[in-house]
Amino acid sequence: MTILKVLAGPRAFSHIRAHGLNQVDVQSVVCASGAAKTLTTVGLDKVILGQWLKNIDHSIDLLGTSAGAFKLAAACRNDTQGWLDQFANIYCTQTYADRINEPDIRDIISWAPRELIDKVMADGGDDEILSHPNFRLHIGTVRSFNLLASENVKRQKQAITKAAILSIKSRHGLKGMAERVVFSDSRSAKALRPIDNYPTHSVALNKNNLGLALNASGAIPVMMHGIEIETEDGIHLYRDGGMLDYHPIPSQLWPSNEGIVLYPHFYDYLKWRWFDKFYPWRKVSASKLDNVVIFVPSDEYVKSLPYSRIPSRGDFKQFIKDESKRIEIWQTATMRSEELGKTFLDLVQSGRIADEMVLLK
Repeated sequence: MTILKVLAGPRAFSHIRAHGLNQVDVQSVVCASGAAKTLTTVGLDKVILGQWLKNIDHSIDLLGTSAGAFKLAAACRNDTQGWLDQFANIYCTQTYADRINEPDIRDIISWAPRELIDKVMADGGDDEILSHPNFRLHIGTVRSFNLLASENVKRQKQAITKAAILSIKSRHGLKGMAERVVFSDSRSAKALRPIDNYPTHSVALNKNNLGLALNASGAIPVMMHGIEIETEDGIHLYRDGGMLDYHPIPSQLWPSNEGIVLYPHFYDYLKWRWFDKFYPWRKVSASKLDNVVIFVPSDEYVKSLPYSRIPSRGDFKQFIKDESKRIEIWQTATMRSEELGKTFLDLVQSGRIADEMVLLK
């Protein structure tokens, strides 16, 4: 029994059964929102992005929202593996102890992601990210309107409450309050044509908006400040891209996507919208994941982690009086994820991936 589950959509399943999984087949890698949960796969990400795909001779599109986007930006540094280690270390060791008395909680919480992003972009990092020879970064954000565009917390809460109620019946609870904006590497050949009826815009990444887009992608309403960004459409307030693309679904953004999509993930299912996570039945169907291969830790592996679970943003509250314990738990999970990377390599190099993978249904 492998510690890494492989779940493949119908077309990807058939292809791998016949030909195995090869670098030339891969066109995209996607990383989801999930705060500290994203630490669960750092070792796997290092092997996929920094080793297995290191010497490819074609471009790879990297799509992420929130912490997933932060991680992929780090992967676009020249030393992919080293910077993914840096990302994990910065994320694990963030602490709010010195800021706990600040009057506005948004000032407290907004600080850590901003510091992480600044470090990832420092010392020429922005140039490396925007000129990586093979990787093409795409950052999902939400452009805010009406109540959601207010920096008044009470109005934001009204917006979220309204969206939550409307989301009970459909995935369109944010209509009129949110539009999708994907900040993309201008060298990418991917044509953004979403099919979910939310207004969507594509904006070219540059040195002026890269840091802003990353900060916006993780700017949780109520808890964090929105980020003002100026584009050709004017100045707007941007927020967490995970509201519309919590676990981004490539086929819903790039309908003509032909190659295989690798999805290192922390769950064995995907939730499209942020509000979908509250409804167990709202999982993305296999029909929308035709060319996707999800790699996820097995249940047995997760049970072997501290507290028998993966890291969570809730750990900040659980270990508020013992931050060193939280840091230890997160660092342990990160170090253990190296096992997932080794297992991935073994599966693809031996060809056993064809036998171990399971068809998504």
